[in-house]
Amino acid sequence: MLNLLSNAAKFCDGAHGRVEVALAERDGWLQVDVRDNGRGIDPDDHEAIFSKFHQVGDTLTEKPHGSGLGLHISRQIVEHFGGRIWEQSAAGRGASFSFTLPTGAPT
Repeated sequence: MLNLLSNAAKFCDGAHGRVEVALAERDGWLQVDVRDNGRGIDPDDHEAIFSKFHQVGDTLTEKPHGSGLGLHISRQIVEHFGGRIWEQSAAGRGASFSFTLPTGAPT
């Protein structure tokens, strides 16, 4: 959760940044959504951003925004507890990262 919030704050619009968090429980699953209004993620990078040391953008001209491990580690943690994590985005239109975890309650 902290990694998703940190990323949203780093990549949201500099002048009018907005980060939204939503929480819902459905059919024995807890879902958390973290949305920002930043530059978004190119469709070609949607799966790669969860890889070790991967960062999007022009790595030759832009300063790195971290180690490139945050989303990889986030995926490992969520999957360890039986959940799933994913991203939805369009370049220039912000990003939304979501994850689910089982509540342990009977369905």
